[in-house]
Amino acid sequence: MSQQLKNTGSLLDATEALGNWRALALFAASLLGAALVFGVLALTRSGFGLFLGALLSWLVAFYGVNAVGIMLMDASRNGQSRKMAAAVMVSLFSSHRLLLVGLVALGGMLLLLLLVAIVLLLCKIPLLGPLLFTFALPLSALLLGFACFALAYVFYPLAASAVWSGASVRETLVNLLAIARQRLVSVVVKELVLALVVLVSAGIIGGIVFSGLGMVMSMSAGILGGIGDLGMQSMAMMAMGGMGEGGGYVIAGGLGSSLLLAAAMIVPGLIALQGCCQIYLSSIDGLDVSATEQELARRQQQLEQKTQQIKQKIEEQKQQLATPVAAAATAGNAAMALPHCPHCKALLEDANDRFCGECGKPVKDD
Repeated sequence: MSQQLKNTGSLLDATEALGNWRALALFAASLLGAALVFGVLALTRSGFGLFLGALLSWLVAFYGVNAVGIMLMDASRNGQSRKMAAAVMVSLFSSHRLLLVGLVALGGMLLLLLLVAIVLLLCKIPLLGPLLFTFALPLSALLLGFACFALAYVFYPLAASAVWSGASVRETLVNLLAIARQRLVSVVVKELVLALVVLVSAGIIGGIVFSGLGMVMSMSAGILGGIGDLGMQSMAMMAMGGMGEGGGYVIAGGLGSSLLLAAAMIVPGLIALQGCCQIYLSSIDGLDVSATEQELARRQQQLEQKTQQIKQKIEEQKQQLATPVAAAATAGNAAMALPHCPHCKALLEDANDRFCGECGKPVKDD
C-alpha cells in the first residue's frame, strides 16, 4: 500500500514540470515553430507546398518534443536538465531510434496477425477444422488482445521515455518486453493515474482560458463594435480565407485565440511527458532483463539461420539452373569438334571416313 501511495505521489509530482522553464520554453517554441512552418508554406496554396509544409512541421515538432523529453528525463533522474541547445543536438542524433522501435513493434504485430491468419486457414480443413477452431479462437483472441494491450500501454507510451534515457534500439526493446512481461498491471495503473492528473490539469487550464476568453470576446464585441463574435466563428472564417464583418479584427481575434489555445495545451502536454518519464524509470528499477535478452538473442539467431538457409537454397537453385546450360554448351562444342561433310554438312561417324554416309560424295580428295 505504501509503495502504491509512493508511486501515486510521484505522478502527482509530474505537475512540477511546469517549473522547468527551459523545457516549457522549448516545448512552446517547437509547437509554435511547427505551426509557423506549416502556415508559411501553406500560403503557396499548392499541393507540393502543403506536403512540404506538413513534412517540415512534423520534423520540427518531432525533434523538438523529443528534445523536451530528454530535458524532462534528466530532471526526473538527476533533478536538473541540460541546456536547450544540448538537448536539441542529442534529439537530432537519437530520436530516429523511436521510429525504428515503432517499426519493429509494427512488424511484430503484422507477423502475429499473419500467424493467426495461417491458423485460421488450417481451420478450413474438413472435419478437423471446426475442432481446431474451437481452441484456435480463444487462444488467438488472448494472444492478439495481450499484444494490443502491451502496445497501447507499454510500447507506445514508454518507448519514447526509453530513448530519452539514452537507450539503444535493442536496449529499448529488451526493457519494454521485460516490462510487458513482469510489470504490465502496475504500468497500466500508473498510466491511468497519470491520465487522471492530465485530465484534471487540462480541465483547470481550460476553465481558466475559456472563461477569460469568453469575457474578453464579449467586451471586445461591445467596445470595438460591429465585429460580431470573435471566437470559433472568426477562426472558421480565417480558415475559409475571408474576413467577413469586422475585417482585420476577425483575423486578429482568430490568431490570438489560436495562440491562447495552443499555449493552454502545452501545460497538460508537459505534465504527460514528465509523467511518462517517471513511469518508465520506476518500471525499470530492479527489473530483471536477463531472460528477455536471452530470448531476444535466441530469436535473432534463429532469424539469421533462416536467412542463411534461404540464401543457400537460392544459390543451389542458381547452380541447378546453370548446370543444364553448361552441359548443352559442352555438347554443342563437342559436336562442332567432330568432322563434317564438306558438301552436305552432315556429321561423319569417323574422322577416317573417305565418303559421306548421307550424300555418298568423297570427303577427302585422294
